[in-house]
Amino acid sequence: MPEEKIDLFSGLSPGYDGVGEFYDLFTDDSDIPFYIQHAEKMGSPILDVAAGTGRVSLALAREGFEVVALDCSASMLADFSRKLQQVPLPVSGRITLIQANMEQFKLKQRFSLIIIPHSFSHAMTTEAQLACLHCVRQHMSENGLFILDLYNPEAQYAHARFEDLPVSIANGRTVERHGEISSDSDRRILRVDLQYIVRSADGSIVETVKDTSGAALISDVEADLLIRKSGFEVISEAGGFDNSPYDTDSSRRILFLKKKRRK
Repeated sequence: MPEEKIDLFSGLSPGYDGVGEFYDLFTDDSDIPFYIQHAEKMGSPILDVAAGTGRVSLALAREGFEVVALDCSASMLADFSRKLQQVPLPVSGRITLIQANMEQFKLKQRFSLIIIPHSFSHAMTTEAQLACLHCVRQHMSENGLFILDLYNPEAQYAHARFEDLPVSIANGRTVERHGEISSDSDRRILRVDLQYIVRSADGSIVETVKDTSGAALISDVEADLLIRKSGFEVISEAGGFDNSPYDTDSSRRILFLKKKRRK
C-alpha cells in the first residue's frame, strides 16, 4: 500500500502552551514605542487582546497607563503573573489579567484604546475573526481607537527554516530556538514549528520543548471585508512601526480603526 501522506495543516491551533518562559527571549520589541505613542494620544484604559506574557502591557503600565491584559493561554499568563511579582506595585497595580478567548470575551468596561499586537491571525477561520472583531467593537468607547496589526501574507515564505542565536538564562544555561515555517496559499494558512533547546553550562542538552502553532493568512481584500462587516472603518494604515506607508512589499499591515456609525 502507498504510504499515507500526512496533512501538515490539519488540526492546527494557536499553540504556545508550555513555552511561556521562553517566549520573550526571542521577541522583537521594536513595536513598544509605537504602542506607547498611541497610548499617549488615547489615554487609559487600554485593552491588550492576546497579551501573552505581558510584553506590551507591562511597557504601557510602566508609562502610567491602566491596562486590561487578556489571553487564553495558561502558560503565557503564568509567566505574565511571575513578571508582575517582580515589578513595583504601582506598575503591577495598573494591570488586570483576564483569562479568556479573544473570540468570546465579555467585560464590564469600555476602552479608549484596544490593541492586538501580532496575534489576530491566530483566529484561524472567518467565523473566529468576525467573532473577535465583534467583541472588540463591543468593548470600544465611542471615540476609541483599535489598532489591528496584521502580517502581510504576500511576504510570507512558502517554506523556510531558521535558527536563533543562543540566549543566556539562569544558572549558566542557554536557550536556542530552531524553527520551520510552512504556508499553504490555497488554504490560506501558516504553520510554525518551534523547538527550544535548553543547554547547561557545559553545552549538554537539559531540556527540549516543542511547539506547533497555526495562523491564518489574511489578504488585504479579506481584511477589508472583515473590517466592513464588523462595523469598523479605516482611519489610516501603516506598513511598519515606524509609520511608513503600507504597500505590497511591507512585512505587515497596521490598521487604525474606529467604529463606523450605525445608520
